[in-house]
Amino acid sequence: MNRTHTATAVVLLAATILSGCTNSQSPDEHDSSNFTAQQWNPGSVSPDVSDPIRTPPRAATALPKVAAPVDRADPDLVAIAALTIWFTWNTGADAGPNDAAARAAPLLTVNYAREITSTTAKSSPGAQWLRWAAAGSVLVPTITRDDEPTPPQTDEVANRAYRVSQTIDDVPVNQSVVAVILRRGTDGWEVSRIQNK
Repeated sequence: MNRTHTATAVVLLAATILSGCTNSQSPDEHDSSNFTAQQWNPGSVSPDVSDPIRTPPRAATALPKVAAPVDRADPDLVAIAALTIWFTWNTGADAGPNDAAARAAPLLTVNYAREITSTTAKSSPGAQWLRWAAAGSVLVPTITRDDEPTPPQTDEVANRAYRVSQTIDDVPVNQSVVAVILRRGTDGWEVSRIQNK
């Protein structure tokens, strides 16, 4: 799959997921100067850590209708669909990025889905998230394949690297490079790890 088709597919998927979401905030109010607002990776906290105020989100049992069906025979399509859901943040409704990660659970391995929904972050999502939440902002990702070398794909494991740019009303507010590890399961490819690089 080439980059143009990948980027187009991601934008269409994200736009459809958010078709019911609106934001009246003007673009110059987004504070696009801060690209390091959220550095916590869902699942990176020890399962022994508990949050007395927030509880972990429940793993979704089905993908959003617009994200299904995903061709589980293609690791790239599985990775892009998972990242699109993972990085689509509705700050007006989500408590933090882990809520979005939990929505991607049907595309994750059972163990990884359990890991990300059994923990919460040690602290709040941060001041930038709180500003976005106060405005009811929705962050939409654009995902493109990164040129970083990855190990060769085998019959059982596929490694990928993607560049993720999140925008609010087409204004870039957050960007990162993420590594994705996929494993072949009984129903096709599944994501076993998503990690910021």
